[in-house]
Order: sequence, then structure tokens, then C-alpha cells
Amino acid sequence: MHIVVCVKQTPVAGDMRLDEETKTLVREDVTLSISSLDRRAVLEALRFRDEVGGTVTVLTMGPPQARAVLIETLGLGADKGILLTDASLAGSDTLATARALSASIKKLNADLVMCGKFTNDSETSQVPSEVAEMLGIPQVTSVRTIRDTEQDGVIWVDRETDEGYEQYEVPTPALLSVTELVITFRRSSKEDLEGAKGKPIEEWSTADIGIDPSTVGVSGSPTRVVELRSAQLERSGMVIDSEGSDGAAKKLAEYLVFNGVFETKRGDAEAQPRRASPQRADPEKSIWVVAEMLGDDLRPVSFELLGKAQELADHTGGEVAALLVGGPSARKQIDLLGAHGADTVYLAADDSLAAYDTARYTAILASLITEHRPYAVLLPSTSNGRDWAPRVAARLDLGLTGDCVDFEFDSGGELAQIKPAFGGNIVSPIYSTTSPIMATARPGMLDPCQPDWTVPPKTVELQVPDADSVVRMVGTTSLGAGLNPARLDDARVVVTAGFGIGGAENLGPVRQLAEAVDGALAGSLRVTTDRWVPAQMQIGFTGRAVAPRFYIAVAVSGQPNHMFGARKAEHIIAINNDPEAPIFKSADFGVVGDWSEIVPALTRELLAARGRAGD
Repeated sequence: MHIVVCVKQTPVAGDMRLDEETKTLVREDVTLSISSLDRRAVLEALRFRDEVGGTVTVLTMGPPQARAVLIETLGLGADKGILLTDASLAGSDTLATARALSASIKKLNADLVMCGKFTNDSETSQVPSEVAEMLGIPQVTSVRTIRDTEQDGVIWVDRETDEGYEQYEVPTPALLSVTELVITFRRSSKEDLEGAKGKPIEEWSTADIGIDPSTVGVSGSPTRVVELRSAQLERSGMVIDSEGSDGAAKKLAEYLVFNGVFETKRGDAEAQPRRASPQRADPEKSIWVVAEMLGDDLRPVSFELLGKAQELADHTGGEVAALLVGGPSARKQIDLLGAHGADTVYLAADDSLAAYDTARYTAILASLITEHRPYAVLLPSTSNGRDWAPRVAARLDLGLTGDCVDFEFDSGGELAQIKPAFGGNIVSPIYSTTSPIMATARPGMLDPCQPDWTVPPKTVELQVPDADSVVRMVGTTSLGAGLNPARLDDARVVVTAGFGIGGAENLGPVRQLAEAVDGALAGSLRVTTDRWVPAQMQIGFTGRAVAPRFYIAVAVSGQPNHMFGARKAEHIIAINNDPEAPIFKSADFGVVGDWSEIVPALTRELLAARGRAGD
């Protein structure tokens, strides 16, 4: 088996920054390395090669100094390296990058393509799906386990979803993107690197892979960055360390209550009213929202997207349409979508669509966009949204902006898609040159409108595609009772357990604190790596990014990789026994002390305060 692994050279998380003039990544005077998830892909490819036989070729696209990445992967055990380097590639967005990588992979004649689910400098997970579409091969993203099967040309994979896990049989050639937990991390030793010197590295240009230079780089990129805005939140930095557990808990509870820990996120009275459905609307000015089911219910992010779509449609003069794909229970959601802003609901409801299927879902949305050509299509940035939005974009040759936190029209009437970069320190308005505009949005960032149950939406039934997917789901696994990662989408309070709590057996007090404030439980990377909580509940660069009103970190050290996932929180609370813990530099309120004493005392104070508030 010939396995090709795509890797990228990126700055380590704490060094990432953009050049404000060129709007490109600064690579001088920063530490560069293989993007962390790409490294896992290389290591897993090597493990799988040793299991089934074959070779591993590592492919990277970048400037000449990216050769260092290939040397490191050869030291890890890869057989060959390919450096795709050409001045015309500079400034490529995800679609242009996918064009160059897919052309290279075709030349390499890969049986299996592997990569990380995203790279350190781009958290959007777009390139893997786009490459798979351009190669015309099946994909499975967010893979945590890969095994061979007794069937020739078929592998078994376990995919991580927002609800649990899905198991698939996948025919090769195929593309897999992997998660943090697919394999144990390791680096090349000095001896490994010395031994890598005899292994081949080839340099290719765009001419070598047979692509027109105008289709890559800035000229071939349908999205562009025009501005950088600081998004750093000022933190008050209050730290107490001499109050005793009860005294510290009392002061912290007072801080939380004063800042509204028991207030609702936004009442219907404060939400914007649902706009009236337009009598005659130009279809090319329509704003479309792809709604998403979670079990038999709609995910809250569907309502958030509809709320923003209402605002955007006021500017364009078009209607708001929702696409809902799912099993028969999806029919029950039509009125709910209408109440929250959908003037038209495109519905594909069938038993064959009850389980998410990349090929079928992609075919439905791509066909619908081709037929109606709306102004913009917005999808949720969830596990499934990140999987099929890029595939649709690649099929239709459209630009895609991932993980947006807002949308706004500029003075010239162009739609700016506001995307965070580098953990949220910077936000950039992204513009698309293709139509329709496509973007995904992070859950919890937008506000739903005030529902109006008197507005019935028009319903359009869609034909279900006949073609079966070549990827076959063979099973699913749930996370178990009491575990609901989807709550992190829009939770007002997130309580995160860090490795400093000592073990899974000590999660009880942290969970009780979360319950006391009706919050969502989460974990740091080490906590999920050791499986104290599921990987779907990890906060951090390789996990979830959240934007709660309050983020309470219990025994979390606060390394940059973790804080990338929490920086959008309005208030960050740190409880740690180490006064030098980095998290105190990122916190609004910090308590130095024994978490096992402070957390139960804080829970008691909050329950008492909640009881007084209810009197």
C-alpha cells in the first residue's frame, strides 16, 4: 500500500502571528515545526504501513525551508519526501492549496491519503475534504482508529463525532484526516535525523504536477483577507491567595453572581423580532442556512444561523431559506425552522438520510446550490458541517470561509465573513470572489431571533439521491449517560477539569460545580488523552473552542494550546494551587489554593446564592 501523508510547516502555537501588511503568516524569528495533528497522521501512517506493508511518502507545500519538515518525517520513518515549492503557490487559500495537493497526489498514485484534521495556523478542516473531492475518492474525517480488514482494498475506521463515534468500512483509495488521539506523540531523535540523510527528497514545481500557476496562489484563491483586527479581551487579572478556602470561595461566588452567572443568555424580549417574509424575493439575493439535527432535535446553532440570516436578508432584500437533511423525524422541525426565520424550508427526509453520509449530503446541497444560486450559504461549524461544507465548495469551485464568528456588510455592500485567527487574538474580515458565498459559523457566536409561530414557511420536498455511498457505516457508539458535548455549543458556563485534579475519580466535585450553575463540563487535553472525559469535551487548539459567559478552569495549567479554546469567554476564572501557573495571566479572577477544598466551598456558596435569588 502506498500511503501519502500531507503535512504543513507551521509556527508553534504560542509564536503564531500575521504580518499586518501582507496578511500572511510570519515565519521569520519563530519556531517552525510540523503541524501537531499532521505529525500524528505521519506516525499513524507509519504504524499502518508496518501492519499492512507498503511505503509512506510525505508531501508538503511551502517555501524551500519547508524541507526541514520532510527531513523530520524521514527521521520518524517515512520512506520518501516531496517538497512542492513554487513562487506561484504563495498566498494560496484552502481551495487553491487543495488544487496543488490533489494534483501532486494524483502523480504519486496513492492508495491512501492521510493528514491531520486541521493545521495549527488554520482551524477550519477544509483542505482534507477539498482534496478528497478533487481526487474523486471517499473521505472520513476526524478519525481516531484505523485497522486493516480481511477484505482486499477495504479498511476499518472509527470516526469521532459531536455525539460519539461512528465505525466505517472504507474502500481504498480514500482520504482520512486524524484526531489528536489516533496515536501517541513522538519526535525524531538526533540519531533518527542522521539516518534520514540517505532517504530521497524530491522538489516539484507547478510545472511538474501539470497545473496552471494562475489556478493557485493569490490569483487562484477565491477568498481574500483585507484587514486584521485585534480581538484580545482585557482581563482584570484579580488573584487572591490568602483568604482560605471558604473566604476565597465566598469572594469568587460574589464575583460570579454580580456578573450574572444565574442570568439567562438572552430572553425572547431582548432578541430581534422575526422579520416578515418577503412577498416577492429575488432568489439570487437569498440567504440560506443549513440546519443540523442532533438525534431527533435541531441543534441550537441552526437557530443562531437563522437569526443572522434574517439580519443579512434585510440588507439583500432576499428571503431566508433553510435546508434540512435527515430521517423522517426531520419533518417535525419545519414549523420550528419557520418560527425562527426560515421563509422556505428545503426538506430531504428519508430513512436513508437518518445517519449522516458525506456523499449523499454533499450531492443534495451541491445540486440545490447549482439550481437556485442563492447569495450566501451558511453552515454550522460542527463535526459534520466541517466534513461536507468543504466537499461541496470543492465540487462547485467555490470559496469557503470556515469557523466564522460573525457576518457583516461593509460600506461597499460586500459581505465580510469575520473569522478568528491564532486562537482568537485576531479576527479578519474574509471576502469571497465566487458566488454563492459559502461559510461555516461556530456554534454559540450568533443570536437567534425571537420566534414567531404565526409564520408558516413554504416547504419544498427534495428528491433523495439514488446513489449509495461507497463508504459503509457498520456501527455507532454513544458516549454514555450524562455526557453531552453538544451543550458546549451555547453553554453560558463551562467548567473545565484540568490534569491537576489527579484522576477521573476526582471529577465529582467539578461536575457538581457545573450542575450548580447549569453549566457544561469539559476537560483539558491531558484529561481527554487519559480518557477521564471523552475527546469531544476537550477545550483547546486541537479540541473545542467555546465562547461562554463564564469559563471556570479547575486545576488547568493554562498553556497556550488550551487557552486558544477559551479566549472568547467573557470571564475566565482560574482555580489552581500553583501561583506561577500560566492561566493566571489569562484570567479575570484567579484563586490560588487547593481545588479540592475551594470547588466544594464555591458550589455551596453558589447554591445558597441561587436559593436566595429564587426566594
